Amino acid sequence: MYNVDELTVQYQAMEKRIVSFITEHSGVEYVENSEKVVEGGIFGWAKLNSEDAPLQMKLRLDYVMISEMARERLEWADSKHLIDFDRSSETVLSYIRHDSMLWVPSLEAAAHAAKIELDLQRFLLAQTLDKEHTNDSAGVSGG
Repeated sequence: MYNVDELTVQYQAMEKRIVSFITEHSGVEYVENSEKVVEGGIFGWAKLNSEDAPLQMKLRLDYVMISEMARERLEWADSKHLIDFDRSSETVLSYIRHDSMLWVPSLEAAAHAAKIELDLQRFLLAQTLDKEHTNDSAGVSGG
């Protein structure tokens, strides 16, 4: 089973990469006339520069790998929060893929929203340590 401490370190590195990608390689655009439907309007992702597309693909693949390992850990621990984890992971993927509308007007706000989701995932992952300690005290290898 995947070690929680190692996954946490990987998540921290991934968070830095995602925040950097959003704030340094992405852009947002106001969706014209959206203020007629939503107060303050809606924003969408600006088209990436061609040199940023490979970066986006690598980031997406790396994030999927780490989140799948974390999800397996949650499954192993019989976590009650798999749906929360899956929703959060999909939200982060959406920020990486740039395939969603944004309710925030700045890249910094979008990066902060992604960071909150990653914090939630790390928190849920840390909860699996309780299961590991329970198994260790029962003589079952957990990690």
